Amino acid sequence: MSLEASVSDPTFYHYKLVRKILLRPESKYSYMATAIIGIAALVIVYGQMGLLAAAVSLVCMLAIHAFVLKITVRRIDEPWKKRFAFRRDWPWIGPLPIMDTNLALFRRLHFHLFLVGCCVSALFYPWSGSLWIVSLLYWHLWLLSPRLRLLWRLRRENGAGVIRLDSKEVLYYHR
Repeated sequence: MSLEASVSDPTFYHYKLVRKILLRPESKYSYMATAIIGIAALVIVYGQMGLLAAAVSLVCMLAIHAFVLKITVRRIDEPWKKRFAFRRDWPWIGPLPIMDTNLALFRRLHFHLFLVGCCVSALFYPWSGSLWIVSLLYWHLWLLSPRLRLLWRLRRENGAGVIRLDSKEVLYYHR
């Protein structure tokens, strides 16, 4: 996500393309490498339980993200299943928009995702060991890291704009 290009004047319906953020293949591979390194670190420190905790924690965090997404997007007129789905294209892994999405909604959703994911991880602290807390927090931050990086890049943009996530680029449109 490091190369930006200013495009001359393409329009999409009544929206004008303001920013085009290209997703470099190197950043995608480093993102996946961090997942492997995280799993390896859990296995080295905690043994075979680290591998189990990594798998279970990833599934738990994906479920938590899907639940928070469903609750947050519930106020939209259109059904959330038509606008959001589980994506598997790097670096967009997990429940994410499959259609154009309002930037303000995307920001609000990820604010809720960040807070709830951290709180759920901390909630298990009294009953589980450090392995599970570390694993839950790691996968939570790993899943959100490309999205938070994108939000950081778009922090000065107007929330009324629309973003489109693609596996090779992110497009930001504005009226």
